[in-house]
Amino acid sequence: MASSRPEPRLVHVFIASPGDLAVERRAFKEMIDELHGGFGDGAGVRFVALGWEDTLATIGRRAQAVIDQDIDRSDAFVLALHRRWGQPAPDAKPYTSYTEEEFHLALDRWKKDGSPEIFVFFKHVDPLSMADAGPQLEKVLAFRKSLEDSRQVLYRFFEDEKAFKAEVDKHLRAYARGDLPKADAPRAAVVLPLEYIQEVTKAKDEAQAAIERAEAHQKHAEAQAVRADKLALTLAEQAAVAAREGHVEEARQTFARAHEGTTNLRVLSLAFEFYHRTGDLKAAEDMLERWLAISGREAQTGDTAAVYGNLGIIYGTCGELDRAEEMYKKALAIDEKLGRQEGMANAYGNLGLLSRTRGELDRAEEMHKKALAIDEKVCRQEGMADQYGNLGLIHRTRGDLDRAEEMLKKALAINERLGRQEGMAKAYGNLGLIYWTRGELDQGEEMHKKALAINEKLGRQEGMARQYGNLGNVYQDRRELDVAEEMYKKALAINEKLGCQEDIANQYANLGKLYEKRGEVDRAEEMYRKALALFKAVGAAPQVKQVQAWLDSLNPSRAER
Repeated sequence: MASSRPEPRLVHVFIASPGDLAVERRAFKEMIDELHGGFGDGAGVRFVALGWEDTLATIGRRAQAVIDQDIDRSDAFVLALHRRWGQPAPDAKPYTSYTEEEFHLALDRWKKDGSPEIFVFFKHVDPLSMADAGPQLEKVLAFRKSLEDSRQVLYRFFEDEKAFKAEVDKHLRAYARGDLPKADAPRAAVVLPLEYIQEVTKAKDEAQAAIERAEAHQKHAEAQAVRADKLALTLAEQAAVAAREGHVEEARQTFARAHEGTTNLRVLSLAFEFYHRTGDLKAAEDMLERWLAISGREAQTGDTAAVYGNLGIIYGTCGELDRAEEMYKKALAIDEKLGRQEGMANAYGNLGLLSRTRGELDRAEEMHKKALAIDEKVCRQEGMADQYGNLGLIHRTRGDLDRAEEMLKKALAINERLGRQEGMAKAYGNLGLIYWTRGELDQGEEMHKKALAINEKLGRQEGMARQYGNLGNVYQDRRELDVAEEMYKKALAINEKLGCQEDIANQYANLGKLYEKRGEVDRAEEMYRKALALFKAVGAAPQVKQVQAWLDSLNPSRAER
């Protein structure tokens, strides 16, 4: 007698969006259909799309009763916004659009019943548009601020139709498994480099003095030009303070106003740091392109070299290692011509990091030693600490743990002497890796927790993610698999937000090992394949080899699929 298959659990998903996201609405329905052909069946669920039909064009607005009914039976509610707030709603006061009304219907029900689960996705808006937002976009930006302040609802950003489908797919899979991250996490600060902020403050004060001199000599046009510069500097300073206090949306919108039309390199460099640290790599690259246009693409200056070096960092984060290498070499050539020792050391260090990612350890060691020699020559302590740390990681990869520990302790000693918090966090984290590799789990945990505490204090998202992943490894080795999974998912969420492709792949691989230990072979395979694809994309040869071996060991027949 054939066994009957249990009926799948229905998950009704409602989508709300204004008319400027018609493509994403259709993509939403396609994504729901694709889920049916894969994940949905395997998880015993069937997703049902609600609200995706384009009925607005024919009747102006769906009947309120239909909206109420669909939202009332929805298990998940997806709101997508771009530049438009939605159609005016004169019959739905106090709401200013029907889209807003739909969101609050879902939110009110969630507050009362704990359902539906609400996801909000914002399509990327360039900083120039944010700085000169019209009435519709202003309402969208105000809504973003309100979500950040309330911390009740998860929200993410996306670039295009493909990214939107991927975000909704990921969140619905997590919803079906019951492993969504919490929306009410503590406010995440973004602490920008103090020296950059001090430069902006100093420049603002200098601008005020210049205004007073110009006015004293009746040079009113000159004074007006300097006032514009001072305003940009003041806004950048305010944005940095807002970021430090955890008001990231306020900082994002204030930075957009600060750098609108400015040619002040201090403002552009501070804005670049903010966008880079918050994972908005497109806006970060835009700042660098503007910086480059001002300093000159072919100019043999320190500013141009700095831009090329930062572009290399952006491309490296995106996994474009060849483009990153090209930028680092451009920066190095300029710095060598100018005899800029600090710039040369930075370029050699970055080339070393790139070579280590590729698995070219001898080349990486050569680059880091060149950087170290320059830093020692000019007594640049922070640079020496960085290169000792980088060399320590190379020795660890080679299995020479004693030599690695020696290098890392040198790095820590310098950073402690300088009071350099970010450097101390890196050193603690790297020493934790040494102890973990030796099987000294308690010491490893202690080091990673020290590193995590500093990174949290600094609001350094990249460092927090790294330590969550490292702690996950410690807990996995202790067989505390639930705690390890929580750590990996925290790391993954931050890395996805920042766009760090190699780090995302690392967490997929970690989750794959964890699921394999649990005997969840299908989930392990899914994670390994995701990790493998990303490692291949960034050219991380050693990791490709390792993950492929893990995948092959699951089951030969699976590996060939």
